[in-house]
Amino acid sequence: MQLVALAVIAIWLPVTLWAWSRAPGWQTAEQFTAIWQPPWGKQFFVDFFGLETVLALWMLADASARGSWTLAIACIVAMPVGGALPAALYWLLKG
Repeated sequence: MQLVALAVIAIWLPVTLWAWSRAPGWQTAEQFTAIWQPPWGKQFFVDFFGLETVLALWMLADASARGSWTLAIACIVAMPVGGALPAALYWLLKG
């Protein structure tokens, strides 16, 4: 599982940097809002935030068992911007 978390981080960073170089600043926000246009935009919205909710519940359940509330809350708060990266970092740092 550590390898999967490391792979997510290793892939997330260069893809994010590439995307930022291709569409910096206001273009990023413009493209992000365009993703959510109907009809598939609503499905993406439900799917994206549904997956984030499940990840947040997993982190909260794990934090409850381990007492690592600060890390879990920080990663949950970062997920809307960082996507899978904060969940991968949580997996690596929780131990």
